[in-house]
Amino acid sequence: MDGRVFRLREQLLKNLQNHWTVSEMAETAGLSLPHFQRLFKAHTGLSPITFLRNLRLEKACELLETTFYRIQQIGLEIGMPDDSHFTRDFKKKYGITPTEYRQQHWNKIQVESENGRK
Repeated sequence: MDGRVFRLREQLLKNLQNHWTVSEMAETAGLSLPHFQRLFKAHTGLSPITFLRNLRLEKACELLETTFYRIQQIGLEIGMPDDSHFTRDFKKKYGITPTEYRQQHWNKIQVESENGRK
């Protein structure tokens, strides 16, 4: 991966709450907008906005598995403050809602724990 794209990825991860635009991403990477878009797609296979959405949703999964934050709080943490958009995007990517994802995760942990005691 191109170093500029890699460094931008790190910046995005550190600042998921920011309302990033493609222009801001290009500026952060130190590239013109058209060059940035071509380079980014060539290295990630995704548009910058789709890539950012995926990073946010992956972080949401992590928070759903490791915290007891409310869904609304997780949405705020990952930069998706609109509950309905967050839930819609999450379900589109994973096939279930954030609440269902958390429930499945904890059910799996419970089963594994019970199997470990036998």
